[in-house]
Amino acid sequence: MYVRPATPDDAAELTRMRAALLRKPGAGTAWHDRLRDHLRHGIADGTHMAAFVIDNPAGGLASAALGTIHQALPGPRHGGLTGHIHLVATEPAFRRNGWGRLVTAALTQWLRRQDCSVINLNTTEEAERLYRSLGFLPNVRAMFSADC
Repeated sequence: MYVRPATPDDAAELTRMRAALLRKPGAGTAWHDRLRDHLRHGIADGTHMAAFVIDNPAGGLASAALGTIHQALPGPRHGGLTGHIHLVATEPAFRRNGWGRLVTAALTQWLRRQDCSVINLNTTEEAERLYRSLGFLPNVRAMFSADC
């Protein structure tokens, strides 16, 4: 088992894993194609997006963490670069062996090396313990969003 940076060639697998996480299957649909192309270009560019992965010995990916960097307004305690983790996923056959922790730690380290002083993620209760153990804390601010 080896954690490696994702390459543009991993975009289709990252799209599959993101769709499974969102419970929105549909390979070949327009949004899958848009996401795959966005990931391919973002990972190739390497300035605002990265993913760290562990290969599945049978082919494809076994575990992955994907994040992006956003320019926010600087604040009193941060310089304005914010990381957001969009995906942490491990295939069912490989869960409970620390691979999600490994890819998330690699991504978090990358985001910090890019000068992100704030890193956000959304989680489920099931994964909360993992993120707390990596130093994440609940955001106490009320957060709202709207579909556009």
